[in-house]
Amino acid sequence: MQWHKLPRWVRDTLSVVGAMSVLLIVYNGFFDKHPNWALVPLQIVLALVAVGAWSYFSYRSQAKRKLAEQAKAAAAKQRAVEQEQQRIAAEKQAAATREKNLERNQAHQQRRR
Repeated sequence: MQWHKLPRWVRDTLSVVGAMSVLLIVYNGFFDKHPNWALVPLQIVLALVAVGAWSYFSYRSQAKRKLAEQAKAAAAKQRAVEQEQQRIAAEKQAAATREKNLERNQAHQQRRR
């Protein structure tokens, strides 16, 4: 099985539970006076389920958060582009109004003379 083809949350789960399993076996083998070896596989399976579920939901929420941040950044960029377009349009409108007012004022001054 290719290790890198697995999703990241599965790889993390397997590495964490693998380390926990080694520690559990070492503890039961060297420090526990009366180890119950029948429970070790059950404990490992329960650890796989618990850590796997936590890891899956953690990575899923991180992915959702990342997508939300990307959408927010894209929306901000789009808003900036729209504001720039509005500013350019307003400048053009102001220049046209200024030119029209200047022509009107000049025509009004010529009529007075």
